[in-house]
Amino acid sequence: MITSTVDLLDPSVVRDPHPVFAELRSHGRPVWLERHRAWIVAEHASVNEGFRDLRLSSDRLTPMERRLSDANRETLGSTIELLRGWMVFHDPPDHTRLREPLRRAFTPARLVGLRPRIEAIVDELLDGIEDRDDVDLVRDVTFPLPAIVIAELLGVPAEDREDFKHWSDQLSAIVFGSPDRAGRAAVAAAGSERFSNYFAALIDRYRHHREDNLVSALIAVTEDDPDGAGLASDELVGACTMLLFGGHETTTTLVTNSMRSLMSHPDERRRLVDDPTMITQAIEELHRFDGSTKVMVRVVGEGHERGGESFEPGQTVLLGVMGANRDPAVFDEPHRLDLARGNARHHLGFGYGIHFCLGAALARLEAEVAIGALVRRFPDMAHDPESVVFPETLLSRSVTSLPVTLRP
Repeated sequence: MITSTVDLLDPSVVRDPHPVFAELRSHGRPVWLERHRAWIVAEHASVNEGFRDLRLSSDRLTPMERRLSDANRETLGSTIELLRGWMVFHDPPDHTRLREPLRRAFTPARLVGLRPRIEAIVDELLDGIEDRDDVDLVRDVTFPLPAIVIAELLGVPAEDREDFKHWSDQLSAIVFGSPDRAGRAAVAAAGSERFSNYFAALIDRYRHHREDNLVSALIAVTEDDPDGAGLASDELVGACTMLLFGGHETTTTLVTNSMRSLMSHPDERRRLVDDPTMITQAIEELHRFDGSTKVMVRVVGEGHERGGESFEPGQTVLLGVMGANRDPAVFDEPHRLDLARGNARHHLGFGYGIHFCLGAALARLEAEVAIGALVRRFPDMAHDPESVVFPETLLSRSVTSLPVTLRP
């Protein structure tokens, strides 16, 4: 058995995880991470297979709950119940039952007319920073954009949107982090309580007065389901919180990291400035190169052999998306950013199979509009790599602060 003492939460690894993922991938087989008490696979083929193998369960809430201290288990009780309404923490048939109402409500038809509104929001945000000296790209652009878009889709009143970053940051302590670490359980519990109470009230409002938004559509799908397989009240609250949380967290990270990559590779950025039509392909390469996800978590549900190792029920498995996306077996010169890369769309940043991200089309649309506008209006935007603030998260490649200068 190959073992490693690497700590994926070490500050140096959080800042630049790619060398570690390259080392883990180089073994060509599963590696046991002693620090995290988990297996990791980091080759593209192995990660792809892991997404499709139903012997690897998405229910990481149950084993996590078992590992919590008694005090934290009590503190996080309502939080875990909220997250049980998130389809991403379930396997079929529950995953299928929870996903279907969202699939029926979150339709491609809803996205068709969104581009003009997204372009208007981006223009407004960029107008707001045009003449400012103090600009933080996360605070001023990449967080507000997807937060506004998903809030408008859900039917969240504009005056309430400012609360969501704080609540999401609190909840991310359990979704992306290690909830048993000091203080995190109480923080996560506070965020989940605010989310739950808010959406319970919002759902009640739209149940009595329907409007053209996702919450109303989910209510309709649930109540009109001929088989009675719609979402229960607590599951509806869970679905709404998942859409709001996922609808801005991952897109914020994707756009932020894409701009970091472009600022660090001025020749590639110039290609995009000179040829804006390559933006769609460029988004895929930027996602591959340094996207929003480091690992996705699975739990061994059925014991089996994988890559010559014995995977025992209950063990944690980390699907190393970041390693897969730079696998030289799939991508030539994988550590080079090439916006014209022909097979960039083979990245696994949105997952794969039944757990492929439901909001991928929306994320791509928002990233395309935002990045296209940013490089067009501020072609010489620059940053100091040392000023970037990365939070201590195991799963995501998120950034909490990205100070930039708009012009030389």
